[in-house]
Parts: sequence; structure tokens; C-alpha cells
Amino acid sequence: MRQRGLVTIVLAATLLGGCAMHYATDRRPAADDRLGAAIANVWYVPGRALVCGTSALLAGAAMTLTLGHVHEGASQVMHGGCAGPWTVHAEEVREAVADR
Repeated sequence: MRQRGLVTIVLAATLLGGCAMHYATDRRPAADDRLGAAIANVWYVPGRALVCGTSALLAGAAMTLTLGHVHEGASQVMHGGCAGPWTVHAEEVREAVADR
């Protein structure tokens, strides 16, 4: 158990050190930015799909229960859950690093 704790500490320190040393020298995305975007999309895209699907169900339920009287509110719920970008791009990762 003690060795596992030591390995965990070393890996965490390596990760934090790599993040702390990552700084943008220019605005072009590098390989690490593309990799970071790809890894972020593994969680972001299914999360967006879950939020969009849930908002669609809620908007549909609201429209059904009120016989269509809350169509503006239902539209806002759908827009909030489904509008906007569905993926993270390497340029966005680079901008986030450059703005620090």
C-alpha cells in the first residue's frame, strides 16, 4: 500500500508540474492542445448529449402538460441545453492557456 501511495504522489506531482509549465508561446495549437481537446471531448460530448436530451424531455413534458401554452419557456430550455458548440477544439485549449 505504501508503494501505491508513493506512485500516486509522484504521478500527481508530474501532472501538476506539466500543467504549471505549459504556457503558450504563440496562438497556434500544438500537439498537446489537440490531445487535450480530444481527451476533453471524451467527457464533454456525451455530457452535452445528456443535457440536451434531458432538456428535450423536460421541454416536451412542459408543452404536453400545458397544452402548448409555455412554448417560449420550452424553447428557451431547449436552446439552453442544445445550442452552442458540441466539441472542444484545439484552438480553444490554446486560447485558455494563452489567457492565463
